[in-house]
Amino acid sequence: MALIDDLKKGAEEGLRTLKHTAEEIAFSVEKQAKIARRKMDIMKIQRRVQKLYAEIGEYVYGEYVLERPLNIESPFVKERLVSIKDMKEQIAEIEQEIDEAKQMQSPRPEDHDQVVT
Repeated sequence: MALIDDLKKGAEEGLRTLKHTAEEIAFSVEKQAKIARRKMDIMKIQRRVQKLYAEIGEYVYGEYVLERPLNIESPFVKERLVSIKDMKEQIAEIEQEIDEAKQMQSPRPEDHDQVVT
């Protein structure tokens, strides 16, 4: 009878370990997926920033070619500069979220999963 109890106890412990390992893997995969999604968000914003840089550069070149004085206060430039600033702030916020996600630890096994002997 002791052998059966030992086998049963070992099987229960093995199942608990398996369950805990599966939960840790699921947590890790979910965490990495969230980080990857947020990194993709950063790349999308960076592409929009690059587009705005290009628009500003084209404007500056156009003004140069037309021999007009460059006015940094023009609505065209000002709107894009404000947008770039806002996007860079968004990127900083997302990077903070990523750092926080990287620090997250998987949940510990709950006390009710422990075997009382």
